[in-house]
Formats: sequence, structure tokens, C-alpha cells
Amino acid sequence: MVVPEKEDGGDLGSSNNQEQQHHQQECGSSVVSSFWWQALKRRQQAEEEESLKSAKKKRLELIKHQMEQDLIIFSLDDHHDVEDDKNVGQRRGNKRTTKKKSTNGELPCRRRMQGVVLYKDPVTMEMKKLDPTMSLWYNYYCKGLEHGMELIPSFHDKFRRTRFRLPYTCYLELLEMCEEEAASNDGYMKRWKVGAKAASKKAATPLSLLLLCALRYLGRGWTFDDLEESTAISQEVVWNFLREFIAYGAEKLFKKWVYSPRDLEEAYSVTAEYTDAGFPGCVGSMDASHIEHSRIAYDHRQAHLSHKLPFTSRTYIIVTNHRRRILGTTKGHPARWNDKSLVKFDEIAMDLHEGKGPMKDLEFELYDYEEEEDGTKTVKKVKYKGAWLLVDNGYMNWGVTIPPMKCTDTKMQWRFSKWLESMRKDVECTFGIMKGRWRILKSGIRLHGTDSADKTWMTCCALHNWLLVIDGLDEKWGSEWQGGMGDNEEDDLPQSVRTLLSRQHIPANYDGSGGMGHGNDRHIGAPAEGGQDNDEEEDFVGSVEEVNGAIVVRKLSMKQFRERLIRHFDIAFRKKEIHWPKAKLMNAEEPTIY
Repeated sequence: MVVPEKEDGGDLGSSNNQEQQHHQQECGSSVVSSFWWQALKRRQQAEEEESLKSAKKKRLELIKHQMEQDLIIFSLDDHHDVEDDKNVGQRRGNKRTTKKKSTNGELPCRRRMQGVVLYKDPVTMEMKKLDPTMSLWYNYYCKGLEHGMELIPSFHDKFRRTRFRLPYTCYLELLEMCEEEAASNDGYMKRWKVGAKAASKKAATPLSLLLLCALRYLGRGWTFDDLEESTAISQEVVWNFLREFIAYGAEKLFKKWVYSPRDLEEAYSVTAEYTDAGFPGCVGSMDASHIEHSRIAYDHRQAHLSHKLPFTSRTYIIVTNHRRRILGTTKGHPARWNDKSLVKFDEIAMDLHEGKGPMKDLEFELYDYEEEEDGTKTVKKVKYKGAWLLVDNGYMNWGVTIPPMKCTDTKMQWRFSKWLESMRKDVECTFGIMKGRWRILKSGIRLHGTDSADKTWMTCCALHNWLLVIDGLDEKWGSEWQGGMGDNEEDDLPQSVRTLLSRQHIPANYDGSGGMGHGNDRHIGAPAEGGQDNDEEEDFVGSVEEVNGAIVVRKLSMKQFRERLIRHFDIAFRKKEIHWPKAKLMNAEEPTIY
């Protein structure tokens, strides 16, 4: 049966009830009514589809008009909205129908263009991929390298302090080193060597631009999405390069810039500041710090959760001298490990304890008292052999690791402990400088795997030492700023040292027993009341072993050697031979510790 149409061409849906009654009376059958409703529904669907197509066509014409007026740059994800929708029928939900090939063997459907950002060519009016060499970073920092241009002086300071942490000249030097590494047969970053081709037979991403991405990631803790937006380089490419760069930094840069004294001459140079401060034979300060690592495997998560921090982290031990130069560091370990466990993995501490390396032959002298036959005491010098480190009270009771005293009984003990605590802040300051300069260490490393976190840490340590050389802070710090009578200038001293030197703040009778009375000012080495020593932990009794008339430091116990250091410090303090070292700039106009 043919469905009758309205002759007046009006709206068929406005008289549905009348037409239904008319045909039911005429045909007298429910089948006719059902067929009528089906035809009506199909017509309504056709009208809705036509309306949607018309609206979409108007929208495409509007976008086309805007693109003709201006050059519009947009991401590839939005590119599908402006394409011709010829193959919409091939998509059904999350499934795709089988596409037939054309006669020339190519797929007739659209293909997603490779790249991060697209733009419309104002000449050919075609959509093209934005090449990384057209990005802002490349034109701002890298394009001048091809034409021999240089940044203006004001940008040099921004480039270093706030943007990429390295001076522009050092960035160029590092770029040259990376290019040489990429050109070698067995080196890193070979994929981006000069003249290399990508899989698409086009030139590979510029190494100069990728190096900026790595420095921005380490220096300011940017995400890969931020770097993709700024350079038009995909996140995957930036991620692959960063893995290569930190591996290169942990192996090549770390060996070049992070090392302990390799001979006696370097060892004596490291001890110079500590000798002026009253600690002869000391080569550095040692401590551990936690670095957040949010990509820990689930099986290792509990071991990397400590009682100090609410997130997973890795623990690193470093040894630094007074110039904030890192002499050595351990690889990362779970955050739950304490300092007594971690120190056994530090090469410098273990070499000093076991008598290995060049520093075992380092010789120095300490003041001490010698009692004459008539009962009088005279000052003499005693020779020692070996080296030692400043630590806190969480380490082993070795003669090569000297902490401050927990409870002091005399003024000389109190003075020694306060001065040692101030000198031991070198390592704490180094951690602060590292986390302030390389923000990825403060915000948290977001690379998968503990090995990647360790390589990131070692790369930052190498760059930190390199910057000290650039600033001229790796040379010996002088003490020419003392007063005319050999006294220290208070304006340049730490607050704790000012308190130490101020006589009115030193109690007349200082006792750490915890009582409410005045206490007793006992002599050094005298046992506390009840015959107990003033430290809570037990300590083994070391043996006094001499080699060529010099006492071996590592053979002494911690308490034995510390008592000798206290007596030396008291005598040197009274002789006004104790000086607080201060940085003396050699190659830079101003320090850049921030």
C-alpha cells in the first residue's frame, strides 16, 4: 500500500490523530496503522539528519573563513574537527569497519599527520606540521648558533639563573661534548648526532634543542607536556633523550667532576679550610638526604617509605668539603635505611676506615699537654696519620667519623661541639643548594625505575661541581679578613659562632647532666657522676698504633680521638689560631650559590 501524501505540503506531523482515524476507518486494519507510524518515523529521522548536516556545514564554512583571515596554529587532536567528514559512516562507536583500498593501493580514509602542532600555510593554504626548528626556543636560543649570533648580556643572566641553570657559554661547551659523544661509535645519544636522519627520512630533532629540554627538566622540574608545548617535540622523543642524557651524565660527567682527592697534594688542599678552623686532618662533612621518587615499583614501595616523609623516596649520602664541593656520593638506597647502614656503601668513609686510598698517608699535627716531672704541663705537638670526617651522632663509632658531643661537661667540650656543628653545616648547605638549583630534586623525580632516579641524582651532582668551578669557588677559601689582633670579624660569622665567641653567653658552670643546679666544671676526660661516660652509646677501646712516629687515626676509637681533638681545639682557641674560612672569589664577579 502506498502512503498518501498531503497535497497542501504542510506539516504532516501536525495532523497525526486525524490521519490515523481516517485510515483506520478506511482500511479497518491495525497493520495499516503500524505501517503508517513507521513511515512517519523514518521521515522525521531524515529531517533531523538533514538539519544536523546543514549545521555542521555552516560551522565548517565559518572555520574556513577564520583560517583564511589569520594563521591559526592548533594541536592535532583538534584537527579532526575541521577535516571533511566523508568517512563518518566507517566509524561505529569504538569499532572501525573494514576499509577498502583504492586502485592505487592507498587507503581512501584520512590519515593522522605526524607531529605535535599543525599550522596553515598562508601561501598554499595547506595544513603542515610545525617543525621544532620553527619553535620559539629554537629561534630564541639555537638559531643564532648557525649564524654566529650571541645573546645580549641581559639574557645571559636569565639563561643561567632562572631558565637553564648553566651560563650560555657553558651550555655551548656541554652541547659540544654531547655532539662528540653522539658521534662516537659506542656513545650515547647517537640517534641525534649531527646529520642523522629520522625514520621519516627527515633531519633528526636538533640536539641543541633537546639539551635545553633536559636542562629545563632538571633545573625547574618541568613536565614532558610543558616541554612539548614549548619546543614542538613530542613527549616520547624528549623522554628518550632525557634517559640518554642522564645515563651520559652519570657515567661521563660524574667521573669528570665528582671525585675524591686522588693524591696527597689534593688531600692537603681539601683540608686547608678545616685546618684554619681548628680541625686538622678533616677532609669533609658527611650526611644523608631523602629525594622524592614517585615512580617506585609497588613491590618496593614499603621499603621506600620512611617515618620522616609521607611519600616514597631514595636516600643518598654525600661527602663535601667546606667549599660545598661534592667529593663523593652513594647510589640511592631505600628511605628506611639508617645512616649506620648507608655509611658502609660510601667509598670515602670505608677507605678511611680500612686504610685504603691516598688519604691514608695524610699527616697532620694536634696540640696536646705533656706533664713534666715537677707536675707542670707544657704544650706539645703530636703527629697523626690518616684523615677523618665530620658527621652527626647517627653514624658508627669509628675514629674516622667524629660527631659533636651529646652532653657536654666543660666549656672546652661545649665550645668544640658548637664549632663542629657549625662546620658540619657544609653538607646541609650543599643539599639546600642542590635542591634549590635543580628543582627536580625538590619536586620529585618522576621517571620510572630506581636506576633512572640514581642517574638523575648523579648528573645533578656533576653539574653542581662544574658550576663551582665556573664561579671560582672550588679554590682554597682564605682567612685574610681577620681583625688586626687575629680576632674574627663578627659580621661575617654564623650566629652560633658569634654566640660561642661572646663570653657573656658562655655559662660560668655548664653541665649537661640535666639537673637544676649550677653543675660542676670538670676537666676533660673525667668521668661523670657514678663513673659513667657522658655518651649513651657504648664504644670500643681502640689501640694506639704508631707508624713512623705518627699515631694512626683509624686505629683509635671515636671517643679517644675526639678527646684529643677537644684538647687541641682548646689550646688553639686560646692561642687565637682558630679562624672561620670565607669564600674568596677567583674567577667570578659574584657568587652564585642560591
